[in-house]
Amino acid sequence: MEEEVRKRPTRRVRRKPKVRWGRVILALVILIVLVGGIGFGLWRGYQAAVSYFGGSATTETTTTADVAPPSQPNQVTTIPLEQKSLDKPIYILLVGKDSNNPAQGDALFLLSVNEQQKNIDVIGIPSNTKIYSRDNKSVSMINTMYSSGNIELTKAVVEDLFHIPIPYYVVVDEAAFKDTLDVLGAQDMYVEKEMVHIDDATDTADVNLARGYQTLDADKAYQYVRFVDADKNAFSRTQRQERFLKQLLSSQEDTFTISRMWHVWRLWSHYDSNISTTDAVKLVMSLGSLTGNNIQYYILPGTREVLNGEIFWTYDPVEAQQLLGITLGNAPIEGGGDGTTDDSKNTSTGNAKEG
Repeated sequence: MEEEVRKRPTRRVRRKPKVRWGRVILALVILIVLVGGIGFGLWRGYQAAVSYFGGSATTETTTTADVAPPSQPNQVTTIPLEQKSLDKPIYILLVGKDSNNPAQGDALFLLSVNEQQKNIDVIGIPSNTKIYSRDNKSVSMINTMYSSGNIELTKAVVEDLFHIPIPYYVVVDEAAFKDTLDVLGAQDMYVEKEMVHIDDATDTADVNLARGYQTLDADKAYQYVRFVDADKNAFSRTQRQERFLKQLLSSQEDTFTISRMWHVWRLWSHYDSNISTTDAVKLVMSLGSLTGNNIQYYILPGTREVLNGEIFWTYDPVEAQQLLGITLGNAPIEGGGDGTTDDSKNTSTGNAKEG
């Protein structure tokens, strides 16, 4: 019997697929874009975390669409913010400048921040406070110091007034003030009287507020803090400015610390300050859930005086030092009060009075 020969099945030879280089290149491009985007996102997330939690990133940027560019184009050299000891608070000069050219410092506050004890003292300085020249032959109002020598001269004059060094400053202009209200929100306040002021240049009312309880948006709030009484009473305007500042800070009491830090991070570039954004955020984080009970408000003690038809606030140097002693923890608050101001009086050391 003839042996049956089995035929092996023919093996099909697979052809090597042809490389489609166009698709390969397109896939590589997409991969590079994805990796680059993820890397950029991680880097921006790292920068945001540094800003929140006090890291040491060397570059501070933001792409938030609703945050305008800084109002001060010049780069300011910052000074590290630190409290050197428990009995030496951090002194910061806060100046609100008007829109004149040259601008004047129409709102001045000395802030004493004790980071370790978690309290703040706010000393309002009336804008018409009398300042003697170096030769004691002439007098000026303290608000003109800014128009004469900007923040450097203003800070030097306040340092002479209290006999202390003031390392830090924050300057807020009209745009920065309104940006702050846009971020923190309108404030519900009682406007204690009708406030109307007619601008001579335009013959229109640049301040027009009715008396009563109302919501102050950014524009109305700015009108409230800049209004001057008919008798040019800068003392009462300082009271209103402190009252508004107290309301603004009180409105943030119920917000989380992280929210406060976020607000500072968004807004700080709008201010002219030698405190870096990172240090400002660190300070807010360190103070934590600060309440109104930890913030005391005062006004520089003195009396009203008329010289050559102009109204000055003549401060009392002895009582000014007593007030400074309160910020150092060396002097009690007279009367056992909390040092806050209300609509009708200033409780500073009990001796500031309107003559």
